[in-house]
Amino acid sequence: MVKDYLSEQYADQIEIPFSHRATARKERFIKRYGIALCLACAFTLYSILLASFVKARTEKNLTAEYDAQYAQKMDAWIDEQRMEQSRQYFLSGEASREAAINQSVDAVAGAISKLSTDQQKLTEAACMLARVMNPNYPNTFEEVVDMPRQWMFYDGTNKTFSQHDRELADSIVRPYMESGIVPNGLTSDMVYGAWSNNDFVLRDSYQNTAMMHTFRYS
Repeated sequence: MVKDYLSEQYADQIEIPFSHRATARKERFIKRYGIALCLACAFTLYSILLASFVKARTEKNLTAEYDAQYAQKMDAWIDEQRMEQSRQYFLSGEASREAAINQSVDAVAGAISKLSTDQQKLTEAACMLARVMNPNYPNTFEEVVDMPRQWMFYDGTNKTFSQHDRELADSIVRPYMESGIVPNGLTSDMVYGAWSNNDFVLRDSYQNTAMMHTFRYS
């Protein structure tokens, strides 16, 4: 009886300390484990972000490596194709033919380089072509060009000429050597030239006669 009476009388005083202790425990738990929980969440988030970054970086590096390997393989394939084309080019004789054309073009370019106008240069080159086609003259441009005392202002020891002169010579020489094409109206008889300051005319006769045919490059 006395115990029950005392319990009822001091119940409020007894419950308050227990409540304070529970609250204190809760606060200590939150302080102790709440920070750890926050740190754990932060670490987990950091791990996820780091894993995503590493994955993206790895994929990027692998893609770049694959692209580099692919580019290297493509370059190697292109080089191989070029080598095969070059091999076929030499086997087919195209290389020697191109070398012969270039040699003839250079010879004609050197011979026409001292003339004044393009018309004169092209007509003189056409005259050289006519002589190449004529059986009474050598059948190569080099030999025709080197004939003594035949070409005005030409010095066989001087091999210099401009790129423009070479292009003019190429327009006459290459079509003939590659396909047998000659300027319209030019024949193998047009081997004589009549030159003036502003003109250059080819003739099929050394003598100026009524039956003479002429050619002028235009």
